[in-house]
Amino acid sequence: MAQVEGKNPVLEFLRSGAEARWIRVAEGLERDPVIREVLGLAEDRGIPVEIVPRSELRRLSTTSREQGVIAMASAPGYASLGQILEKKTGSVFVLVLDMVQDPQNLGSILRTGEATGVDVVVIPRHGSVGITPVVHRVSMGGSTIVPVARENLFNSLKLLKDEGVKVIALDQSGSTDYFDVDLRGSLALVLGGEDKGVSQPLLERSDTIVRVPMIGKLQSLNVGVAAAVVMYERIRQLRQETRQKD
Repeated sequence: MAQVEGKNPVLEFLRSGAEARWIRVAEGLERDPVIREVLGLAEDRGIPVEIVPRSELRRLSTTSREQGVIAMASAPGYASLGQILEKKTGSVFVLVLDMVQDPQNLGSILRTGEATGVDVVVIPRHGSVGITPVVHRVSMGGSTIVPVARENLFNSLKLLKDEGVKVIALDQSGSTDYFDVDLRGSLALVLGGEDKGVSQPLLERSDTIVRVPMIGKLQSLNVGVAAAVVMYERIRQLRQETRQKD
């Protein structure tokens, strides 16, 4: 099982339709507007709710940011990239994360990915963060909506390319700015970990390497921020294409 902690994360978790085994709320918060909505959703769906002393929630918390409410979700299940590609009709949008170890970054990427139409996020079987309570919290429900596949990244890229998916790596070693490439259609965006970026073997297996231009003194952006920049550029290009057709 996995905990979702905090008022807005729990609310978004329930709004997403995800299943909770139980919810615990701190005494005295029943009239809080967000908590009231949480309680209403729980009642509608028959989720057991227990009002407990705040000290009980502090004891249970794994993030130290429970804000008076914790929901216990079912254990995260990992998806199959192959099955998602089989079921998907039309273009597919995939994120491939190479050794992202910070749960804050994974949560942020899942949240933005849900907002920008990502179909699946692929993470390696070893050496990266998985779905944790912090990821649930930061993703604000995105972790319960966007499927996450935990698979061999080399095999995943081969499968994607065999299916005709364009593979673009985002790395500062690239010579092309991300907004100068076509991000429409079926796309797999490869993103590197916090310390080393995209590994050389994955760069070599990518069709194109793009960069986020940096004109200040810093050399790179946080992976969650960089991912968001490129994901929304894809949205811009898709909308521009739609306007031109109209």
